[in-house]
Amino acid sequence: MAIGDKLRLGDVLVKAGAITADELGKALKAQQQYNIPLGKVLIKSKLLTEEALALSLSEQLNYPYLDLQVVKIDQESIRKVNENMARMHKLVPVYIKDGKLGVAMVDPLNIFAVDEVTIKTGMDVEVNIATETDVLHAIQEHYGVAASIQAAVQSLSALDEKKEGEKAVLEEGALPTAELVADTPVANLVKMILTQALDDGASDIHIEPGETLTQIRYRIDGVLFEAARPPKSLESALISRIKVMANMDIAETRAPQDGGFGVQLGNKKIELRVSTCPTVYGENMVLRILDKSNLRVDLEKSGLTGANHEKVEKLLGKPYGVILVTGPTGSGKTTTLYGALQKLNTPTKNIKTIEDPVEYRLPGIRQTQVNPKANITFVTGLRSLMRQDPDIIMVGEIRDNDTAEIAVQAALTGHLVLSTLHTNDAPGAIARLTDLGVAPFLLASSIIGVVAQRLIRTICVNCKAPYTPTEEELNELFPKGNREPVALMKGKGCKQCKRSGYSGRMGVFEVLVIGDDLRDLILKGAAPMEIRDSAIDEQGMITLRQDGINKVLAGLTTVEELNRVTFAD
Repeated sequence: MAIGDKLRLGDVLVKAGAITADELGKALKAQQQYNIPLGKVLIKSKLLTEEALALSLSEQLNYPYLDLQVVKIDQESIRKVNENMARMHKLVPVYIKDGKLGVAMVDPLNIFAVDEVTIKTGMDVEVNIATETDVLHAIQEHYGVAASIQAAVQSLSALDEKKEGEKAVLEEGALPTAELVADTPVANLVKMILTQALDDGASDIHIEPGETLTQIRYRIDGVLFEAARPPKSLESALISRIKVMANMDIAETRAPQDGGFGVQLGNKKIELRVSTCPTVYGENMVLRILDKSNLRVDLEKSGLTGANHEKVEKLLGKPYGVILVTGPTGSGKTTTLYGALQKLNTPTKNIKTIEDPVEYRLPGIRQTQVNPKANITFVTGLRSLMRQDPDIIMVGEIRDNDTAEIAVQAALTGHLVLSTLHTNDAPGAIARLTDLGVAPFLLASSIIGVVAQRLIRTICVNCKAPYTPTEEELNELFPKGNREPVALMKGKGCKQCKRSGYSGRMGVFEVLVIGDDLRDLILKGAAPMEIRDSAIDEQGMITLRQDGINKVLAGLTTVEELNRVTFAD
């Protein structure tokens, strides 16, 4: 490490040609002024990226560069260095080889950190270089959940040794409340699971019981990824802890339950909806994360573009009628409705909602939560809202005949009503309401438009690159022939997208506007396919599939994603 004694970071970077001497001088002045590390000054000034900084150091100092998003970290090496030391020196142990401990460091010139690790572990240290983002993420991932799991297991083992009788209580899921609400290892584990899920941008957390272990998975951009595998012995205490937080009955393990709670994580306050369901190996738990800071309210940015956007704008400009948003669970229906409400929200309008649950609070809009214990259901709540002099009403979901009938009547009496339905496409909404018992003449008079949607993953902008499509992909994009020479885009996979090639999601839409021709078909009781064909022929309706194809051709998503969320027409 003699080189570390002779050279400073700035000298190394200038010698490597990564920055000039003038740029170093300016950066050093900024460092003294703001008292932040030189590396951060260079990155914030956009003179270097994190990866360029690490690669320059690697080349000049002859230390290997490690991509921690790709390298598998050995858990045995993690146990050699405690979390405080790792965070203080911004390093993470990666491997043990030939009796030496390999560590990835942000600053390989920090010889004091290397000496301390050597003394604490009693092992020679092999220095590797990694970016700060990668190191901090690795610390969070491997010291966070993994360390919390280990601490919780040890805590429960100690508890078993003290009081053998409490083992049976744990197995039955009835861990005493006092143990759960305190700052215990199990409570810390729950906090780490929630923190990691939020950092990874997850929308749901799945805690799934198996025969011999428990699996924790996060849904990120609509796809499930495994996060951790706590031992089976920890399952009961983990689920009981979350049940207490969600105000659920921890003694009830044989019946499904629903609950929820809010929590402050860092500078974010999030709300979680919790659901449990018994399985043959124990209770399965799913937590839906409601992060207010991620709420999109701009309809156009959500993927509703071109002709579809114009149609929806015109529908929202109507003074009365029913507008339905359809799609499966998790397809972004509620977000679309919130976006519509934000657009409609003006001081001259009285907007009321009835929701189950109220997922996000919207300023200026009066929102009511369904509460069966207080006799507030969609039906009773909607009837009450009708007496509140509303201009616009949003009903979270039309689930039964009574709700459907009241929504239709509200539209016929001069209100604009927005709601959701679970159907596969826009024309299917008419058939669904007919199945619920709404008369065709009422539907023809009240429904003014239906928006069907799905969420599709978008290509990572950091690693997207063009490629020549295969014959099969061209068949998917041009099913009627008339092929055009196209270059499609796909993500190569990078750190920012966790090597998936995708980052974020957007909607694909199908907008059905009910005109005179379609009203005649509804009155005749026409089948959804007939309504669909008429909408395509008469008004040029863009189907979900075609909107997805348009987004593939625009370089926003891939054929794989197109086939994952839509069927061929």
